Amino acid sequence: MSTTRLLDLWAPPPGYRLASVIATTYQLQADFIEEDLLPVALGLRQSPARGREFRIELEKTLQDAEITVYLHPDGYTPGLRRSPRVDLIPVPESRLRKLHAKVSLLLFVPEQGDEPAARIVRLVTGSANLTASGYRHNIELAVAMDDAPGAAPVVVTAVRDAAEWLHRILPPDTEQARSQHRAMQAVFAARTVSADRTEMVFVGLPRQGGLMQALSGLDLGKVHTLTAASPFWPGGEDASDIASGVLQSCGGVPDLVRLIGPWHAVEGRLYPEMPPALLKSLQALGVEQLEVSHSVPDFGCAPESTTPADAEGEYDDIGTDTTAAFAAWRPLHAKALLIEGSKASVLAMGSFNFTRRGLGLHERAANTEAGMIWHVPAKSSARLRQALGFSGPWRKVDGALDELVIAPGPMEGENGQQWPAFIRSIRASRDVLILEGDGAAWPAELKVSMRDIRSRLLQMDRNFDPWVIARPPAGEDVRAELALVAGWMEEEGQQALSRYPALPDLEVLLEWDEQRTVLPVVFIDKHEFPVVERTAREDERMLLDWFLGLRPADEADADGYGHGFDPETIDQVTDAGERAGILSYLIRDFVHALPGIRAHLEDGASTETGLRTALLGPRSPAKLADEILDARMKPAKGRPGKTDVATTFQLIELHKLVNSAPLPELPDGVTEQLRGQCLARIDRALVTIIDQFKQPLEPVLGQYVASRGKRRHATA
Repeated sequence: MSTTRLLDLWAPPPGYRLASVIATTYQLQADFIEEDLLPVALGLRQSPARGREFRIELEKTLQDAEITVYLHPDGYTPGLRRSPRVDLIPVPESRLRKLHAKVSLLLFVPEQGDEPAARIVRLVTGSANLTASGYRHNIELAVAMDDAPGAAPVVVTAVRDAAEWLHRILPPDTEQARSQHRAMQAVFAARTVSADRTEMVFVGLPRQGGLMQALSGLDLGKVHTLTAASPFWPGGEDASDIASGVLQSCGGVPDLVRLIGPWHAVEGRLYPEMPPALLKSLQALGVEQLEVSHSVPDFGCAPESTTPADAEGEYDDIGTDTTAAFAAWRPLHAKALLIEGSKASVLAMGSFNFTRRGLGLHERAANTEAGMIWHVPAKSSARLRQALGFSGPWRKVDGALDELVIAPGPMEGENGQQWPAFIRSIRASRDVLILEGDGAAWPAELKVSMRDIRSRLLQMDRNFDPWVIARPPAGEDVRAELALVAGWMEEEGQQALSRYPALPDLEVLLEWDEQRTVLPVVFIDKHEFPVVERTAREDERMLLDWFLGLRPADEADADGYGHGFDPETIDQVTDAGERAGILSYLIRDFVHALPGIRAHLEDGASTETGLRTALLGPRSPAKLADEILDARMKPAKGRPGKTDVATTFQLIELHKLVNSAPLPELPDGVTEQLRGQCLARIDRALVTIIDQFKQPLEPVLGQYVASRGKRRHATA
């Protein structure tokens, strides 16, 4: 046990990089995910303070990383910036019992020589939400363990049990999530291990009997000490049900029961926060030795640096106010249950609070929780106690309870981000916002609003024209595809902004029956999103320049708006290809660009999302084929026309290259499926050009066209 910085649990092992994250959380801060957590996990070099440079590096890295986070809708905190490549998926209680588990599965791939058997799947689980308070400020308990080559079977088993549990409770319903689960299963299949749950086991709720049932089957001998730490406790005047449930897991009444609660300061003195009713219930059930403690406020904190006194001593006393120091102390959010017996001891650590729903005592009212249970011989109990090192001095409960503890106040209610029961999903493509829902529960009218992020170029905040969706007749299901219209540009004389492509925002505001909520949007077809938005389409000339390496990686430097995409005006884009108007230069540059295209495919992906982007995205062979055809069918003004023969040559050579390029082998034949989609795009363009020729084709041309299935090409 240590006070390791929780963010470091997401750092890749040496020689590896992050390819995938599937995570669950109760609370989530969108800005924290992208500006704190992912930079560590992805090994980004740019600081978020660098603004545009950071966003470009993040977006480029996310082109070959798959991030899916499931969260409870009540815990969503919108952010100023979000990437459409990160899926934030609210899970309402109509789909799953209250999602309170904190489980993250991270897939790391080798930087060199990637094979499924060499990949690492890391499990990170504990009490911390994906928020700044969870990972930076609170006292939390978390553990990370790697299913890596040569890892102990007990560790491997825990990681794979967590993956199976996550797949079972949240069956993947997005293309990205399905890809992520396939990739993890490929790793597990490449390294078969016999299951071992003797010393450590992953446990997920809800399950019959809850956490208590998972603990009660272990042979601990005579239990002498039960210690519980929790930031939240059962409510009500009678806590006998939870007290008896916990004692039953011990096989009887322990000699000593210890409870650790959050610290609470009253007139400079610290008290534990916990309900007197729980203490009374434990005493009524025969617990004779009962002790309480508060968490240590500065546990795990580095000593505060003090400002050196000036020569005159005028400012010596600044910063010594104890009231201000209290405000900086760390709140308790760790949850743990330690049972020590004569034969063995167990420690349960995870997301389960010491509440009825958290421990799963009443199955129908149980939360979705998760954590780890360690089971060690009695002589090793000391190492489990280290996990509770944040406890302060113990006080025996032998007098008036109100002098020993502070009763908790009412638990905070929901934060206003509730998921409407009538909404099933909110997704978006490049052009439209897509809502699906239950027509039988649909309100009379639902108003939908979304910010037009282009307005930020003018330091303004404007929305697309709002949509109103009325209740459908006879309770029919709702599927609405809402086109993006920005009437405000014409009304306010900002027509110039219409040069920039419309792009859905990353949150949507819903209003109905005097209620309102802000919810995240899940983007589909992520491979179509460029890293940087431009007013000018990347045509054939610009794509060839890019594959030739004639455009700088970070493009032109320009101020952009607060979004994952920063637009550039056409004047800011340097067209390195405008060197001459001679057609032969274009064909020559195409041939010279073929090695760059091959290298882009070979080095561009280790995930399904990354390979899809490399083959079908905005800078891909499929996109280049579209632009080659456009350049022939719709030549630009001032540019020489391209012949059918030249166009055919380009498309056939591109087809051969894609057909022969070695690509990473993804599970379930996905690699060849994506290669086939790219080849089909090239074939469609080629058929269009061949139709321009006089039929039948001349013998030499016919033989060349027929050769496209062969793997030799101009660069061979």
